[in-house]
Amino acid sequence: MGLQYLSAPVLYVGITQASLCQRLGTDNRVANLPATFFFAMTAMPALIAWLFPHVRQLKPVLSLCYAAMAIVMAFVALVLFLQAPPSLVVAAVVLQGAVCGAAGPTATALLWEVIGRGTDESRRGVVLGLAFGVGPILAVIGSLGQVCLLGGELFGHKFSGLGYPNGFVWLFGLGAPVMAVGSLLGGICVVPPPEYEHPRKPIADVMSLCVGLALGFAALALFFSIPSGSTQTGWLNRSNLGFALLVGASLAVIYHFRDILSQRTLLIATVVTILVYSGNTIPSNMNLYSEFALGDAPEKFAGLQNTLRFSFKVATGLFLGWLLTRTNPRAGILTTAGIFVMAQVWAILATGTAYLVAFGIFGAGELAGVYCPNYILSASRKEDYRRAMAFVTMLMVPAAPTGYLYGAIVDALKGEHGAAFAFRTSFAVAATLILAGIILALVALPPKPQPTGSGSDGAP
Repeated sequence: MGLQYLSAPVLYVGITQASLCQRLGTDNRVANLPATFFFAMTAMPALIAWLFPHVRQLKPVLSLCYAAMAIVMAFVALVLFLQAPPSLVVAAVVLQGAVCGAAGPTATALLWEVIGRGTDESRRGVVLGLAFGVGPILAVIGSLGQVCLLGGELFGHKFSGLGYPNGFVWLFGLGAPVMAVGSLLGGICVVPPPEYEHPRKPIADVMSLCVGLALGFAALALFFSIPSGSTQTGWLNRSNLGFALLVGASLAVIYHFRDILSQRTLLIATVVTILVYSGNTIPSNMNLYSEFALGDAPEKFAGLQNTLRFSFKVATGLFLGWLLTRTNPRAGILTTAGIFVMAQVWAILATGTAYLVAFGIFGAGELAGVYCPNYILSASRKEDYRRAMAFVTMLMVPAAPTGYLYGAIVDALKGEHGAAFAFRTSFAVAATLILAGIILALVALPPKPQPTGSGSDGAP
């Protein structure tokens, strides 16, 4: 987790990729595509869990995930170094978002399984506090490096950076060896072997999942094929067809995981998580708004924004780990979701330098990605951990279109109402979706969930 945090400026797809795309002349919709692809590809862990269901396969798959991220980061650095045409660079950045969206959450899901199999629930707060409280210190270091490479101002000191494309070449290039070290360390994890290894399910049992993935990929291809700056008119256009395919993909995935969703607590926790995760796709717009709130190119603030984003994570991560040892799993969801809403409110109201604080608050709220899965883990039986955690990673898929939606809101409103109003509207929409998740959690989720139901047979 520390290595993931160290490479966070490029591994956390959103801010850096959006600023790079904007420099290449894309519109806001395209600038949001890397993040959209990242969250859409988080469906892949479920398919990988089916392909490699055994505990003995955990470590080699973990190593492969980190290796894949290392390769794609090196590829982006190479394309930038060769000064390829802008369209090819954008495609490479979107590819990086897609690969990291598949490999990163898969690695995290496997690490969750390591935690579930290797630690007692009473000690889990300590584990999460260290991983997600101390770990972000490395992300702060990585973000400080980003400022030095891309340029910008940091606490009164100005950095000229290496210029374009050299700054981005080094930023992506340095992320590759960090992930390569992660690949090596993935084989050192110690995982207690189970008494019985469940066999892999026949392909007929995952056909609905495959259909869902195919529809999702088709939808993303449609979104990516829309020319930059074009206006989609009429009901039967590529944008609407893409969203229709995403609905079909979601229905297919829901059918595949019907055994999990048939349990009331897990069903409600799923809806809450999707609503809260809709906040994960807003940082691209938050970065792009910097041009209006701070008066300079977004890339000049990307490093500082990431520094604040992960600095706030340190103290909040330690606090939330302590809170979990003293309260219950639901408290983690409510606290992080509430912080998420605060970030959007701050982004709407603040101007000038004060606007940057929104990124710190947002970073603290991102820990919802830890405490929403922890709730579902607590509500699942041990023999269902692999399947449940694969399912959790897929909950970012229904949230993925919100990134495209936020960008589309800006493009649709900026002409008539001005860009500042358009960006603030997208922040308000994000806050509304998260707030709906908070209300649902308060009303319908038990503070301490208990595993119920027969679940699956343990195989993904």
